[in-house]
Amino acid sequence: MSTKAQANRGFTLIEMLVALPLGLLVLSSAMSFAVMTWRLIQADQLREEVYRNARFIGMSFERDLREAGVGIASTISFGTLATWSDTIVIMQVPEDALAYELEPPAGVINPLPPGGTCGPQCVTLRPQAGGVDLQPRDLARLQVNDERRLIIIQSVTPSGAFYDVVFTNAPKILGFPAGLSGGLRLDRFSTFVQRIAPVVYYPDGDRLMRAELLYLNGTPDGSILAYGVQSFEASLLFIDGDEADEADPGDSDTTNDFDDLLGIRIQTTLAADYPHPKVNAGELFTRDYQWRFVPRNLMYERNRF
Repeated sequence: MSTKAQANRGFTLIEMLVALPLGLLVLSSAMSFAVMTWRLIQADQLREEVYRNARFIGMSFERDLREAGVGIASTISFGTLATWSDTIVIMQVPEDALAYELEPPAGVINPLPPGGTCGPQCVTLRPQAGGVDLQPRDLARLQVNDERRLIIIQSVTPSGAFYDVVFTNAPKILGFPAGLSGGLRLDRFSTFVQRIAPVVYYPDGDRLMRAELLYLNGTPDGSILAYGVQSFEASLLFIDGDEADEADPGDSDTTNDFDDLLGIRIQTTLAADYPHPKVNAGELFTRDYQWRFVPRNLMYERNRF
């Protein structure tokens, strides 16, 4: 047979019968290896997602708790770090937040009659730099002498040279006394309003939420920080070594008030998106995490006296 004829001839039947099984065997092995590798990658991704969530949550806590108490010291009955149930509240005064003094009505009566100066939940404030940097839905503190209350701004309206600020009628906001509840009366010489920046963490089903803004009814308007949260708990740490779900300035114990706070302990259980046969014996992969934080501003305010 010529060289050209040998080059053009195809496979024989015997060669095909031998090559096909060998090719199928090689292809099957390659596919099995690819599937196994993909499953291992999926398993690693599931675990890594839980670890990544934990790192992200911890970094978020650390960043926000660093700001607790900036510009506003805790008192016995009012803390810039608070917990109740499964909610964490962190508060600070923004650097550009001015304190606006009350513009009292004419007269000499002090304290003023019950209610606000321009309505039941309305105070007239003196502007600074030509205005008032308060907006609807802002959280602010209403300070009357040593009494501190939270208010949510409903409207801000110019009134001659001053501004009328209406706030919502709520007895409590973020667990603290709010507005003029309990018969609080304004002092014509020592009342002011100042914006506060809150951060609120709370679970919603299997999601951990973080909010910097409140609705007018006082509930947090949050966005999703992480999924797969099976449990979420927080407790306050006090300087005498005690730990409690909440501060309690109303009891006879003087060591569990807000000015006795040392820090906070947070614990959570995070879960993968779904179970995987190669992870945790086919059961849903979960991990428990715990963080302890001692905000520097709480330490500073307590130690400077």
